[in-house]
Amino acid sequence: MTTRTRSSEGCWTCRLRRKKCDETRPVCEGCSTLGIDCLYSEEKPQWMDGGDWQKARGEWVKQEIKRVAAQRREKRYMKDLEAGVGEIGLDMGRVEVGVITTGTLQLLSGVSVGDGDGGDTVGGVTILPDGEKGSGMGVETDNIPTGATSTDTTAIVTPCSSSSPSPSNIPSRHQQTDSADPDREDHTGIPASERDAHRTMFYLDYVFPFLFPFYRPTLLDFGRGWLLVLLQRNQALFHVAQTMAGYFYGIILSSEDNKEDVPELCKSHNFDAIQREQELGLQWLRRAIQGVVDKGVEGHLKEASEVVACIVQLLTSEVAVGNGWNWRVHLDAAAQLWGETWRFHGMGRVNVGGEEGEREVVCFMMLLLQLGTNPKSFTPMGQPWGTGQATLRFFSAQLLFLDVVGSTALGEGPRLQRWHAHLLDTIGREELERIVGVKVKEKEMDLPHLKLVEFIGLENWAVVAVGQVAALNGYKKERKRMGALSVTELVERARVIQRRIRDGLAGLGEPEVKHACPSSGPVPKDHPLLHFTAQGMISPQSMHSTAVHTRIWAQATLTYLQVVISGWQPASQEIHHSVTETLNLMLYCVPAPACLRVLVWPFTVTGCLAAPEQEQIFRDMVAAMGCLRNFGTIKEGLAIMEHVWANRAQIEQNADQWDIAACLSCLGQPSLLI
Repeated sequence: MTTRTRSSEGCWTCRLRRKKCDETRPVCEGCSTLGIDCLYSEEKPQWMDGGDWQKARGEWVKQEIKRVAAQRREKRYMKDLEAGVGEIGLDMGRVEVGVITTGTLQLLSGVSVGDGDGGDTVGGVTILPDGEKGSGMGVETDNIPTGATSTDTTAIVTPCSSSSPSPSNIPSRHQQTDSADPDREDHTGIPASERDAHRTMFYLDYVFPFLFPFYRPTLLDFGRGWLLVLLQRNQALFHVAQTMAGYFYGIILSSEDNKEDVPELCKSHNFDAIQREQELGLQWLRRAIQGVVDKGVEGHLKEASEVVACIVQLLTSEVAVGNGWNWRVHLDAAAQLWGETWRFHGMGRVNVGGEEGEREVVCFMMLLLQLGTNPKSFTPMGQPWGTGQATLRFFSAQLLFLDVVGSTALGEGPRLQRWHAHLLDTIGREELERIVGVKVKEKEMDLPHLKLVEFIGLENWAVVAVGQVAALNGYKKERKRMGALSVTELVERARVIQRRIRDGLAGLGEPEVKHACPSSGPVPKDHPLLHFTAQGMISPQSMHSTAVHTRIWAQATLTYLQVVISGWQPASQEIHHSVTETLNLMLYCVPAPACLRVLVWPFTVTGCLAAPEQEQIFRDMVAAMGCLRNFGTIKEGLAIMEHVWANRAQIEQNADQWDIAACLSCLGQPSLLI
């Protein structure tokens, strides 16, 4: 018998992991497959000391393998979703109720359906082959890309493939451990069921208020009780919440103050739990989507609205941790399904008389009544919304806001703008009562249907105005491309928007001056936990008022509007004045630097147009946020500003091609600054 001598030419990473290396250079197959660093060198690396350094490096490589694997799974999920989005181009203003294309179902489920020439039926919904126009109750497909054919769907991973487990095989929240026993203890001795409860309460008490600081439901609405009920019954949302709780908790464990007190084993287990919960969240989301596809949207409003909630929450969470690169795919999917719920459950036909006859109308009240605790029964004022109603209202408000902010980066009108008039831009309850002469006693009858100030701290007119300016910017680009831009018409449209914004600002009264937001001095080194507690800087009690919040956004929108009207002219008197006005509001009316995290969009729009002597003020304001600048998109906003400042000369030479959308896309892809 002969013995084979182990090669000593393998990469140092494989030697560290004690794995056989194929010695392929410059990157061996093992390291390439895992997506980790591959190191070849004549000299032994410093960390290969046979002691603590080598052990630490080994642990780091293990964590890196897990991180890359999780990222690969997420990219696979996004590829499936993006493939579905590429199959359709539905114009929400042209879709009729009752029919849905295969592309839409592929978007929602990640599976291929209906490969025949004729229409199929899934879950009571008629399915037409993509590219075929329906008649009567069909979908008009003029806007579906002609290059999208049925052969394109082969790239979509089906649930039966090896790379995407079947939803029916997804383990429960306790089955990812060695035992399915919920009382099985982890390394700390805490049973799994108790650990889940602890993280759920951490999410409800600290993380959710941090992400949505202006959402403060009243005692009569039982606070955030609806969210607890939703987390208990919806696995996808539960695991997303667990992921966020673990992430925020991990930031605290990794802080300077805790480095000495927290064992590395504890940090490692927390990281493992985050990866596990993230994977489960994506798997359960796909299962929930598949459930809606199998049953159909019609007759399953609650399930469809909860899937929308899952997608919006996942998007918001990813942006909060700086992983929002795929926001467009998530937003498109959520908007598509949200529109489907309207078409099946929130639309009807009424006889308006005369030559018009019947006309299709939308009615949010119909959706709310179907989701009530007692379906089709009104909710008296003073009683809490049902869980389904609260879910629909909260995540519809978030979706509309995300859609508007995203449209400014895309340089086009909001996708959901057609719903603004019905949900946001209506008369208030007082005017309604004056017109009809009867006091409104039911919540479903209250107007406007969604008061965004209750959810995101902004008055409806301010959010609608941002969307209108984005739409005007898109109109200007399209008319210029066609060679048919009328400056007179552009200015007239802008004047209408400007008048509404100024009327809204006048209704807010004079802003209350707090103090100067620190723009110089040492960066604070306070403990991260302070920012999550009731006494912390981000608590509702220490946030600026909704009036100040609305004023800052509105003033930045006026700046945005001036750029649409006159082009990129930072030195013009109107733009410079508006920039200075917005900057002063952030400096003197915001109580703490931490509050800037909910002002990223106006902060960035203002900063991009700031004068050179104002640049350092913006840098110092971000630095003054301390550890909180690592959350959300404030660092991304500053990076956009730095890019614009560094390229002032080139931008001035191509001013005709530059606008706010160009700024928000200068990092390589459009940025969602929320």
